[in-house]
Amino acid sequence: MSSIRLTTRMKEEIARNALIKSGVFTELEEVTKSKNQLALDARVIAFGGKKKTEEVDQLSSKLVAISEELGKMGCSFYSYDVRSTSIYLTVSGRRVGWLSYGKDGNGEDILLPTPDKDKCMFDAEHKITKRFDEICALQQKLEAKKKDIESNVWAALNSVTTVKRLIEVWPESKELLPKEADKASTALPALRVEDLNKMIGLPSEAA
Repeated sequence: MSSIRLTTRMKEEIARNALIKSGVFTELEEVTKSKNQLALDARVIAFGGKKKTEEVDQLSSKLVAISEELGKMGCSFYSYDVRSTSIYLTVSGRRVGWLSYGKDGNGEDILLPTPDKDKCMFDAEHKITKRFDEICALQQKLEAKKKDIESNVWAALNSVTTVKRLIEVWPESKELLPKEADKASTALPALRVEDLNKMIGLPSEAA
């Protein structure tokens, strides 16, 4: 039986499935959530604590409500919107830039009253700075892991031209094949792909 030829699209799907299987996408999503929480925590600290932040939020809500009510009454009223979807941080003298507050339960950007840039400067010993550095270090590690997996998977994919041959040299890759791929081929003994399998998490443990 002839085997299906590996197209570029199929290779891309296999490579993506390998990344999904490895868990690196989920880990990077958690890093993003950690950054979002850091932004929210930095905002509270910059405003002077939880109580002060609640006061700011209440005043901002009143201002928005008043502005909308005046607009309904036909009044041309303009008020500077102090809300933002992100906070501008400087840590240990480094301008990090805008850090997002993340999304709400509906998938919309979280919009909050945000402190001025000069209130969002944290020294090297501040817990915000230390947390930021830890998150960035983890992100760099995960990005390197992702790149390493991609490089190794593509090396394996580019060494063959058909699904049948891919399964011959890398039997565990059957778990990564797109739905349209032919699964009729019988796997032969694997070559030295143990490290790649371990990196991705193949094969899956039996339920």
